[in-house]
Amino acid sequence: MVTVAPPCWTDNEMKTLVARVAGSRRILLWGEMGVGKSTLAVELLQMFYRLTGHGQLLELDPGSPPFGIPGTICRSWWSGEGLQFGDVQALCTLNGGRFRLPLVLAAGRLAALADKADNKGPLLIDPPGVVRGVGGAELLTALAESLHIDAVLTIHPENKKLPLSVEISTLHRQLIPVTASSVARRPSKTERSKHRNRLWADFHCSSDELLIDLDTLAVVGTPPPAEVSSAWTGRQAAILNDAGETIRIGEIVCLKGQKLTLRMTSCAPGKAAMLLVRDCGWDGAGRLATLVPIVKAKAAPSAPAEMIAPQIQAATATAAISSHFGPAWATLVGGVFGDPLLHVRLRHRRKSLLFDLGDPARLAAKVAHQVQCVFLSHAHLDHIGGFLWLLRSRIGPFPPCRVFGPAETIKRLENFIGAITWDRIEENGPVFDVAEIDGDWLRCARLQPGKAFLRLADRPIVAGKILLEQDYTVKAVVCDHNIPSVSYSLEFHQEIKVRKERLAAAGWPAGPWLGRLKLCVCSGELDKLIDLPDGSRKKAAELIEELLIVLPGKKLAYVTDLADTSDNRRKVIGLAQSAHTLFCETPFMAAASDKAENTQHLTTLAAIGIARDAGVERLVPFHFSKRYERDPQVVYDELLAAAGPVRILGNFRSNCKK
Repeated sequence: MVTVAPPCWTDNEMKTLVARVAGSRRILLWGEMGVGKSTLAVELLQMFYRLTGHGQLLELDPGSPPFGIPGTICRSWWSGEGLQFGDVQALCTLNGGRFRLPLVLAAGRLAALADKADNKGPLLIDPPGVVRGVGGAELLTALAESLHIDAVLTIHPENKKLPLSVEISTLHRQLIPVTASSVARRPSKTERSKHRNRLWADFHCSSDELLIDLDTLAVVGTPPPAEVSSAWTGRQAAILNDAGETIRIGEIVCLKGQKLTLRMTSCAPGKAAMLLVRDCGWDGAGRLATLVPIVKAKAAPSAPAEMIAPQIQAATATAAISSHFGPAWATLVGGVFGDPLLHVRLRHRRKSLLFDLGDPARLAAKVAHQVQCVFLSHAHLDHIGGFLWLLRSRIGPFPPCRVFGPAETIKRLENFIGAITWDRIEENGPVFDVAEIDGDWLRCARLQPGKAFLRLADRPIVAGKILLEQDYTVKAVVCDHNIPSVSYSLEFHQEIKVRKERLAAAGWPAGPWLGRLKLCVCSGELDKLIDLPDGSRKKAAELIEELLIVLPGKKLAYVTDLADTSDNRRKVIGLAQSAHTLFCETPFMAAASDKAENTQHLTTLAAIGIARDAGVERLVPFHFSKRYERDPQVVYDELLAAAGPVRILGNFRSNCKK
């Protein structure tokens, strides 16, 4: 049994609709995402059951299924226990538009099974929300023809043109227009991702490990190259019989030579004949998503290999890792083995904060344009080498970028700038307001190519606070790494959420005006008038009471490159206390504690100890030693074994704990 969305149509409306489709054997629901198409399909199924005791539904959306298993399609029906589903057909993709031919063929197999089921009655078909362009037109026509559709329910908002209306009119089927429910809305990308992950976790937790030899099965679909074994890890896979029907579904644990380890769940009896692999799998942020194709470089016949620029897909271990907290996204750009660089994006503000300046190759230049502050831990090359990228990217009329770091940061950045000839930039030299942490003071200066060094007024540090903005505070502690190394925390004063149901009831679309309203919360400007989408104006205080929920803000901590001493632990535990997310270095496993001590770094167990003592919710370990590049899973295994209540985020093999 599965849960379903709350009803969007009344009983009378549903009975009227059932009467209009009476006599139709197969009914296609057509509409774009966000009009309530899937909700209507389930409500119709329930109404058929109440009135006749019969009815079935084919759920054909592999990417955003309301129930079932992501990456598949299924047959469902209503019973006394609620909504049930079965006869799963794997597609191993979330993209119903790109793989529309396999989807239509699989739908045909489901329709044949529906004809044999005891529970006959009308058959509803809920396709994916691909309703535009060539893909949408081909999918519509193919489903109508191959499934022998009798009637089409077209769901769309009032006064809005129905997508592919010309193509629909040429189907020569009964067309029944349905006005979209006023409470229907398109779920956000984040909501769809969380729902998809939840469905997959619910299904996959009961899986068993399976070892197969690739030579014994035909590998079909769009698998990655066999020689790129890391690209197989985390991909969704299915075992099919010789008729293409699904026997097992699961995900790939690893590929070693021709031996493939999987975690699979049985769906139907049968003899294995094929292994289906396409583009569905875990991405670097721990989400079930569409993976980027692996591109192999092709060398020109006459050119030496070293002259050919490689086209490399990031391995799972080096893929970026993200955590969403409050009004920000935090992304570890280089993954666990790349040079440290944490990109914190302030959502809806087009502003960014950077913690350390490791390799910025994966960041767009526009990120550099929108950086407000940079927080450097220390000046080892892997933490500061990206300053040249920032320096070059900010040539132009940009506001000053603030940079914080340990003692001597001003001199080091001045040397970076002084090593370059700046005879052609005129007034467009990038401006950096640098503040180095010296005891209880910030020693400040302005650096700009082509301009004289400008000493700015020193500022006192109160209670560790080095930056106090309207909506967030940054604190710092200086730790020992045989040199000063700074750890930071970023804490938002408040978390502001919009009551979406009230927004919809008022008939106001979301837009920049909501951002202005949130700023009024932060600044305390409660009497300020806000221009609303309908042309009216209201005081901020009134709108805040009506539309917003104001909660305590969340905190992020960034801790890297420090010795495991009692003094360092005391400092960073206080800094990270009750943080939502702690990004903490874990270069070495416990067995290499002597190496960690000699290089003034932390071990996995030290990082977990800090996270647990600080009471953080999530730990993102990073800065792994290159010695673990061949098998980073062993680092995660040691972390997971000691994690206790702390949730670990990263690119490790999926399991129920994750």
